[in-house]
Amino acid sequence: MENACPRMPRGFSIHSVRSPSGRKVSPVIPPNLYHEIGRGLGVEVDALDRATAEVARLTAQGAYPILSLAHLAHETGASYSYLREVVSRTRDPYRSIAVPKATGGVRPISAPEPILMDVQRWLLGHVLDKLTAHPASYAYRREVSIVQCATQHQGARWMVKMDLHDFFGTVNEASVYRVFRRLGYRKLLAFELARITTRAEGAHSASWRARTAAIPNYAVAGVGVLPQGGPTSGMLANAAAARLDVFLQSLALSRRLTYTRYSDDLVFSGRSTFQRSEAQSLAAEATGLIRKAGFVVHRAKTRIVPPGARKVVLGLLVDGSVRLLPEHRRRIEVHLRGCEENGLARHAAHRGFDSVFSFINHLDGWIAFALGVERERAMDWRLRFHGILEHEGLPKLGG
Repeated sequence: MENACPRMPRGFSIHSVRSPSGRKVSPVIPPNLYHEIGRGLGVEVDALDRATAEVARLTAQGAYPILSLAHLAHETGASYSYLREVVSRTRDPYRSIAVPKATGGVRPISAPEPILMDVQRWLLGHVLDKLTAHPASYAYRREVSIVQCATQHQGARWMVKMDLHDFFGTVNEASVYRVFRRLGYRKLLAFELARITTRAEGAHSASWRARTAAIPNYAVAGVGVLPQGGPTSGMLANAAAARLDVFLQSLALSRRLTYTRYSDDLVFSGRSTFQRSEAQSLAAEATGLIRKAGFVVHRAKTRIVPPGARKVVLGLLVDGSVRLLPEHRRRIEVHLRGCEENGLARHAAHRGFDSVFSFINHLDGWIAFALGVERERAMDWRLRFHGILEHEGLPKLGG
C-alpha cells in the first residue's frame, strides 16, 4: 500500500492557521503560508508540494484533509506511537462488556479506552460526517428517529420482518477500508483508519492477508471487525451496508412494497392484500440478496405478519397512527404509581433495581423515548416524575 504523503514534523499541521490575535481564520492553511512555515521548519520543498497537492485533491472530493497517521495524531491529540500500536494490533484498546438484553441473554459491547474513544469521536465528526446514508436506512443519522422509520409502514396490511445476525461483527476491516477509500483517502491511510475503527477478532481472507503482508509491521493473524460500542461503528456499518440497501430497496419496489432498515432490523410492508406464499417468496429472495451483500439473516427472527395481526416496528404500533405499545404505557404508569404510593427507594427495590439511581435512569429513559412518540401524554408523565423527584429532594432530569 502506497503512502504518497510525507510525515511532517511534530506540531506542523495543514489545518487551522490563526491570526496574531489567536482567532482561527481558516480550516486549511493557504499553500503559500504552508510552504513558508514548512521551509522554516526544515521541510523539503518536494514534500511540501506533495502535501499541498494532496490537500487540494481531498478538499476537492469533499473529504477532510488528513495526510498520514502522524498527521491524524496531531489533529486528534493522540500520540503517534499510540496510534501505531492500535494499527499494528500490538495493543487491544477495548474493554469487553456484557450488557443484559431486555429480551434475555446479553449483548457483547466493545468499549474503546478513552484515548481511542476521543480519536473515533473526532473521526465521526470530521471524516464520517461526509458519508451519506441510503434513504431506506434510518439508524445512526442525525435528526432521524425511529418514529420516522416506523411511520414508513403506517397502515400496512402485510409485513415481513427480518433481522441481520451479528450486524457489526459481519463488517470487517476490508469493508471499512473500502469505505475510507471511497471517501478519497489513499491506500495506506485508508488501511490505518480501518484498523483504528475496528477490533481484531476474526480470521483473514486470503486476499486481505496478501494486502497486509506488504507491510510487515501491520501483518497480523486476525482481521478486525466493527466493535459494537465504538462511536464510528454505526456510520461505518451503514456505509458498508449501502449495497445491501440498494438490493433490498430494488426488491421492494419491484413488488410495490416499502422497505426500511434500522441497523440490523429489516422491514418490508405493503398495503395491498397478498398471499402468505408471496411473503415467504419475498423472505427467501431477500435472504439470498442479504447473503450476496455479505450479511447473514437471523432466521429465527424472520416473521410474516398477516392482516389482522398487531403491526409493530421498532417497538411502536403502526396499525393506524404511530403510537406506544399498550404494555409500554402500562410499564411507565405502574412505575409512576408505585413511586407515588411507596416512594422511590421501596419501589426500586421491589422491582429489583440495583439502586435508586439506576431505576431513575431507567424510568427517565422510557419517558424520554415516549416524548418522541406521544408527546402530550409523555409530558404528563414527566411532570409526575419531576414531582416524585422533588418530593424526594432530588434534582429534575431531562428538562
